[in-house]
Amino acid sequence: MLTAVNLGKYRSAAVALLSALFFSASAGADGPAADAAPDPRKGVVQLELNGRAVGLGAVLSGDGRIVTSLTALGTADTVDVRYADGHTVRGKIGHKDTTSDLALLVPQAGRYTEGFAASEQDPLNVELRVFASSAGNHTTIATTKAKGRIEARSKDGTLLTGLLDIDARALALGTPVIDPGSHAVGVVVRACQTAADAGTCTPVNVVAPVAILRAFLVRTPANAVPPAPWLGINGVPETVNGTKGVRVIALAPRSPAEKGGLKSQQDLVVAADGQPVESPERLADVISRHAVGETVKLNVFAQGKYREVTIVLSGSP
Repeated sequence: MLTAVNLGKYRSAAVALLSALFFSASAGADGPAADAAPDPRKGVVQLELNGRAVGLGAVLSGDGRIVTSLTALGTADTVDVRYADGHTVRGKIGHKDTTSDLALLVPQAGRYTEGFAASEQDPLNVELRVFASSAGNHTTIATTKAKGRIEARSKDGTLLTGLLDIDARALALGTPVIDPGSHAVGVVVRACQTAADAGTCTPVNVVAPVAILRAFLVRTPANAVPPAPWLGINGVPETVNGTKGVRVIALAPRSPAEKGGLKSQQDLVVAADGQPVESPERLADVISRHAVGETVKLNVFAQGKYREVTIVLSGSP
């Protein structure tokens, strides 16, 4: 059966590995994830709760998940993610850390991967750029300089070292800070000013640098991945008059396959996205390359005729 589980298990491992590699030492300017978007604003998203902007976030290059400040999300587990082109999807917290005030948001639909790779430059020696929400859904860019590295404390009193000292007071939580090459230097988070009395907290916005982001990402749970696309059929390999394909022997109720018009015990799926599929495993492989909300075109043979069926994929119920 082509379920969300067997369609997604290999993707889960691959995406979890991407999480570890994104901010690894090898993910520099020549690494596979280092191709920054032509316009860096494409990698910035606005986070909204009930239509109200609560912060920004940085899309991970080649991955699609989003790093932001946990404080920006409050007690919410899900948030609306608005991209540079104005479209929105739901984002769900897949990983969080209260000490570093970081959260990893997992988009629940689509496959958007234009974002930021990690900077390998010394942020103290280059001009930095930051983002700010402005009228409508546009994002403006300002330049700044790091004054040095500072210490602060988390809300539980844990000492945080190596934070970047820039004027982050007016910046939205979760704002990416990037170098001249549009690679991520850090993300704006909330911390407490260092004080002798660890029981008090004077909130301050600081920049969590690449080292802290790396440490956070490598602890990402393996299940913090986008939902796998679901077709919803039970199929077996079959050959009809020399035509090989996957015979549909059962449809899950209210599944994308049922809604798209596939017929149980009648249809033989011979191709998906123009690629021949001679087994359920091959069909599952083609489906797994899509994301929830995307469409897949199936070529179907039944009663001596071919037809094309367009199906909108969903997540498993």
